[in-house]
Amino acid sequence: MPANQQTVDELLAKQEGQALEWLTVFVSHMRKTYPQLEEVVSFQMPTYRLGEGANRHYISFSVAKEHFSLHTMDFDYIVSLRERLKTPGKGKGCVNVKYTAVTERDVLFAAIDEIVARTNNA
Repeated sequence: MPANQQTVDELLAKQEGQALEWLTVFVSHMRKTYPQLEEVVSFQMPTYRLGEGANRHYISFSVAKEHFSLHTMDFDYIVSLRERLKTPGKGKGCVNVKYTAVTERDVLFAAIDEIVARTNNA
């Protein structure tokens, strides 16, 4: 790792409150469920690289003042995911979930599994 590259643990150490809680839950999930995926910090987000070559995708997590976001290059999947969330915020290649919507985490965990499966089967 280059000397100037931040680790996910260093990124987490800079967070607090609900942002830290949500990031910790999702980073822990990725580490436990998908230890084979490469974990990096990209654009100040914990990022997990999926697939290879033309099938290369990623899953990333970001936090804002009021919400948590799941990002992926699987844009078609993001459109369908928005339909499953009660109040999805919109952004290109991501869904936003308010910190108060803790029950929506299960939808995001299932989405991660589906994105990984879609990439592996592409």
